[in-house]
Amino acid sequence: MAAWRSVACVLRAKMRESWTFGAQSPHINRCLSTSAHLCSGETWRQSYGLPPQKNEYGPLTDLPDWTFADGRPAPMGTRQLKRLKERKELAARIVSLLEEVEEGKQGYLQKIEQEAEKVAEKERRRLKPKGKQLLQKSKQKHKNESI
Repeated sequence: MAAWRSVACVLRAKMRESWTFGAQSPHINRCLSTSAHLCSGETWRQSYGLPPQKNEYGPLTDLPDWTFADGRPAPMGTRQLKRLKERKELAARIVSLLEEVEEGKQGYLQKIEQEAEKVAEKERRRLKPKGKQLLQKSKQKHKNESI
């Protein structure tokens, strides 16, 4: 740790010297980086829908490293058990969220049906035409039926 600090101090001193003379040394600037570097191939893997790190899942991660000579499966490792537990929890969460979505759909359909019933009830309670208007409506119905 102390060696790294001494190297960093030397580099900072050289940068200060180059700045005092007015010209920055491109070599020194390339050595110092303040941003985090990407893992090799991370952007390529993400563009193809793969995990950012190659050992997150897959046969090399999920399958056991060895088996018994008589064919019995090897006991699961602690990380494999941890991944299995995480996947079970994720699956349970997905199922619960899907149930909530279905409940929401049912509630929406019931709301639409209730609104349709309200409109039908308003039409049923509406005042009926009387007198000349009633006669004109009945004449129009007869004309429409005869056509």
